[in-house]
This record gives sequence, structure tokens and C-alpha cells, in this order.
Amino acid sequence: MKTPNVWMKLFQATDIIRELHDRENRGERPPLQTTLAEAKVMGCVLFSPDGCSVKEIADRLGITRGAVSQIVEKMVRKGPLVRVPDEKDRRAVRITLSRDGLERHKRLILSFGKLTEKLLEGVPPEKIQIFAEVLDHLIASKEKIQKQETKQ
Repeated sequence: MKTPNVWMKLFQATDIIRELHDRENRGERPPLQTTLAEAKVMGCVLFSPDGCSVKEIADRLGITRGAVSQIVEKMVRKGPLVRVPDEKDRRAVRITLSRDGLERHKRLILSFGKLTEKLLEGVPPEKIQIFAEVLDHLIASKEKIQKQETKQ
């Protein structure tokens, strides 16, 4: 069976979520304006109790160290991230969430949760469950594909 341009629908859905999220949070104080890339970096750092290096973030997100460095620099200036000395290597730094970053991440989770509920309003719970299972399959497939690539 040929899949009907699912990738285009995924891109369109992502753009819709980003656009609506930005629009609904314009008046938030403090501002909640956070790019998708910034939210992803915050997610990486959040689940690393000792923080992350730029290299670790880049590897997890599959983007270049240069791109991560730019995102981190901007977020350090804005406040949600801080650089702390690496206890094991005095020449290195770890990236962690500040108090502001922790608060912003919580607000993002709540905001995206509310938006998702609005977007899925009227969809039967069983269809939402199937949709979640398909997304889980996509996520798991990435790991499978990566393992196959490393074998080659």
C-alpha cells in the first residue's frame, strides 16, 4: 500500500501547532515565546541531572554542534539555560536549566497540552489512542533505521 503523502501532513500539522501556540501565547508574561528548537534543547537538558554538553545535545537532536551552540548562546542570554563548570573536566561546561528554564518548560508543557486538546476536540478517544500508537511506531522506527545504518 502506498502511503498518501503522510510526511506532508506531518509537516503541515507541525506548522499549525507552532503557529497556533505562538499566537495563543503572545500576551503571556513573562513571554513564553520559545522556538521548537529551544523547546527540544530544554527537553534534552531537563532529563539530564548533570546537564549536557553541546555535543550531547547535538547528538540527541541530530543537528550540528554549531547550531546547538547558537541556540544555547541565545537561551543563556534570555535566561532559561545556564552554563556550569563540568566537575570532571575543568575545561568543559555543562548546560542546565535555570529556575526560569524549569518554569518555562512547565508552562510549555501545559500550553502544548491545552492546544493539543483543542486540536483533537471531537476526535473519539479510540482514534486518539491509535494516533498515539502510530506516533510511537514512527519514533521506534527511527531507532531501527539508525541501527541498520550503523551495520552497513
